[in-house]
Amino acid sequence: MSQPNNLNDEVKALNPLISDPKRCNNPEVPDLLKPNCKNFQESQNVDTSILDPVIVKSDYIRFVLDKKGILHSNSKISFSMKLVGDSHKAFFPITSAAYSIVKKAVLRAGTTVLDSTDQFNILSSYENLMLDNDTVLRKEGIKSGMVGAYKSTILPYMNGSGVADGTEWASESSLNLGKDFNLAFTPGSFTSTSGTAKCPVSLHDYQDLRKNSDYVLELATLFKSLRFTQLPLYMIEQPVIIELFLEPTNTSRLCVPLAATVPVFELDTTSPKLIADYIYYSSATMNAFQESNKIMSLPFFEHQLVNTNVNYDTTPNYVRNLGCAGKAVNTIKICHTDLTSDLTDTLLNRYKSEVAACSRDDISYNLKVNDRFLFPVSVKNPSEQYVNTVSAEGMSLNITGREYDKQLGNEFTEFETIEGHKQDDELEGQKRWMTIYNLSGERISNRGIELHLDVKNAGDTNLNQLVWAQLSKTLVLSNGRFSEIYN
Repeated sequence: MSQPNNLNDEVKALNPLISDPKRCNNPEVPDLLKPNCKNFQESQNVDTSILDPVIVKSDYIRFVLDKKGILHSNSKISFSMKLVGDSHKAFFPITSAAYSIVKKAVLRAGTTVLDSTDQFNILSSYENLMLDNDTVLRKEGIKSGMVGAYKSTILPYMNGSGVADGTEWASESSLNLGKDFNLAFTPGSFTSTSGTAKCPVSLHDYQDLRKNSDYVLELATLFKSLRFTQLPLYMIEQPVIIELFLEPTNTSRLCVPLAATVPVFELDTTSPKLIADYIYYSSATMNAFQESNKIMSLPFFEHQLVNTNVNYDTTPNYVRNLGCAGKAVNTIKICHTDLTSDLTDTLLNRYKSEVAACSRDDISYNLKVNDRFLFPVSVKNPSEQYVNTVSAEGMSLNITGREYDKQLGNEFTEFETIEGHKQDDELEGQKRWMTIYNLSGERISNRGIELHLDVKNAGDTNLNQLVWAQLSKTLVLSNGRFSEIYN
């Protein structure tokens, strides 16, 4: 589903009472279950319940939904963090934000898994690239602590001692926090109290984990299937359960200002709440819908993860079978990251994708699907990789050229720092995601999908290769109970 183009559209999308005709096009989903879609004349009522988790621990949260109404996809989970010990500043990694604490998200009815994504936090840092500037700056920055909007910045020229000479640097790219840099001058002089050539920017108070802010995770972001289908809870006899498996280590879910001591934050176990919106129509309408849909098929997605450690210095010509035999696959998403090092002294932590020391043309890839290669010649040019990504997702990424590929676009500024971190060092070339469109749900033969990678100049570095296959499946609701069928 395409993102709203401006803030007004975003506000409308958050309102469960407002109809959006663009969401009404999927013929496989009954109109009554489509988010923000009413192709019929019927009054709609929304009841909001705030649910406590039935189980909450530092690394696990479970909610059980009430058996009533239709669950609106805009329902949300809120939580806060608490500081343990000394008060040192910390913030969520800027691309994954509050979603960085969610290692795995599971939605199930009884024992039937409806939607599940492993390594959700890493995948979400990529998917957040499709949010537009307004959404990130005015909504996600406050709701989840995300930083991902862009601006052009012109900075005063400061020498190494913090003295301004009245000239300016040429315009460069910078992340937009919605606030100006903090450049205080000593009274009676033009000397900056920072004493350096940098123009520092600090995060907002609501992005500082010490402030005990409430952060919000949307169900339609945790479970992509809910963007297109709402659950008729009143028709489901099995308990509908949301499970969040959280990152167990402190260093995997936060960042700190440059060279700062890493504090200890943990989930405030008294804070998680499920803010559930239940939609109701007239009794006659809902009873008639239940009677006419005793057996109902709903399209859903599932992300199958293949996770392996690899060293391209020893295996530069890499071939791996990704499985998926007998299943319909929509897309393949590939990521290389570091799941072991302590990367808290950065802006992104490990929520990025890069292949060690590789430069622009050092990586080529291809997929072998049903005994044929997807591309006649393996893809090497990052620009072509980007085009394939846009084709796969159906929308462009909100990302600068140089952020995707160091050889493209404008440089990030090195002088406007965020919490002391230089943007050019930490952001350029750090999100080189490769997404391959796999023939729009083609069914895979019993040989599975083969990933072919040729990698040069990676260096002797151990990487974690994460590959998600988005599978199409059908959930069949019969007499109040779900079963799943892979398409």
